Amino acid sequence: MAGPDRLVVERLRATVRDLVSLTSGVSEEQLTREPSPGEWPVDMVVAHLADAELVWGMRLRLILTSDDPELPAFDQDVWADRFGGLDEEVHLSLARWRALREANLRVFHSMDEHEWEYAGTHEERGRITVADVADIIADHDRQHLDQIRQALRF
Repeated sequence: MAGPDRLVVERLRATVRDLVSLTSGVSEEQLTREPSPGEWPVDMVVAHLADAELVWGMRLRLILTSDDPELPAFDQDVWADRFGGLDEEVHLSLARWRALREANLRVFHSMDEHEWEYAGTHEERGRITVADVADIIADHDRQHLDQIRQALRF
């Protein structure tokens, strides 16, 4: 792996450190407090990150093993309502997310330079390549890390 692809994968790896650091030593009250009406508390954000990692990991695997697969969208709010409370504590969501992230990082590290251009068709985003998937996940991470930082300031 070389060039920009290596850099985005390092960003994905850095999120592991950042997310663990942000949630370590934080009280249960802080992790479950709704920062403002309608905003997800930190524990829900972490559960969402784990669910999103699962979905993007599946999409990544479909792209790498199928010819232009269709990639369905998912409604994050419906998933949060249905699955967000399944992990009784944030460390369980974090452990689930870490296991999925590490598995996805192994896939990225296993790829040759041509596989970065393999593509699928996302229901909402249109044609996306594996390189796009990595960028989308990294941007998603950044947005939610910022959301967690903001929520913990209250």
